[in-house]
Amino acid sequence: MKKVLFLLVAIIALVGCKSKEEKAAEMIKKELFKTLYDFDSYQPIETKVDSAFYSAYTDSMVLKHGYMLNQLIKEINKAVEEVKDAREIMDIWGIDTYSSYGRSKYYEARDKAKEALNKGNIYSKMMDLESDTIRLLSRNIKHDFCGWKATHKFRCKTKGGNPSIGNYIYFFDKNMKHIIFNEDIEDENLTQVRNLIKEAIENDSIKAK
Repeated sequence: MKKVLFLLVAIIALVGCKSKEEKAAEMIKKELFKTLYDFDSYQPIETKVDSAFYSAYTDSMVLKHGYMLNQLIKEINKAVEEVKDAREIMDIWGIDTYSSYGRSKYYEARDKAKEALNKGNIYSKMMDLESDTIRLLSRNIKHDFCGWKATHKFRCKTKGGNPSIGNYIYFFDKNMKHIIFNEDIEDENLTQVRNLIKEAIENDSIKAK
C-alpha cells in the first residue's frame, strides 16, 4: 500500500512540475498584460529558455556608458552637419564681399563653424573616456551563472490596430521566480550600443597584444 501511495505522489509531482519554458511563458504573459496596448490580441509564438551569465552586454553600468557613447556619436554627427552648413554660408557670401550685410553673415557663419568644431573635439575626447571606462569595467566582470534568459516571440496589435510581431529577451533570477529585466531584440538603439561596447572591448584586446 505504501509503495502505491509513493508512486501516486511521484506521478502527481511529475505531472504538476512545469518546465522552465512553461514557467517563463507564464511570467512573461503576466508581464505583457501590464504593458501591451491590446493584450487580447496577444498570441505567443515561441519561448526558448537558456542559462544566463554575467557579461559586459548585460551589466547595467557598462550599458549606461554604452548609451552615453552612442549619444556622443549623435552629438558629433550634429556638430559635423553644423560645420557643413556654416561653410556653405561662408562660400555663398565670401570673405571679399563688398556688402556689410554679406560680411556680417560670413563672420557669423565662421564663428558657428568654429563653435561646432570645438564641440566636436570635446565630444571626441569624451568618447575616448567612455570607451576607456567600458574597457575597465569589462575587465572586472566574471562570467558566472546569474540566472536564466528566455527569448519570447509573440504576435499582437499595435495602438493603431496593425498586426505586429514582438521579439524580446527576458532575464530571470536563478530560482526562476522573478523577471529581472527584458530587452527588445529588434531595438536598433540597443543593437548600436552593444556594437560600441564590443568595439571598445576588442580594442582593449588588441592593445593587450
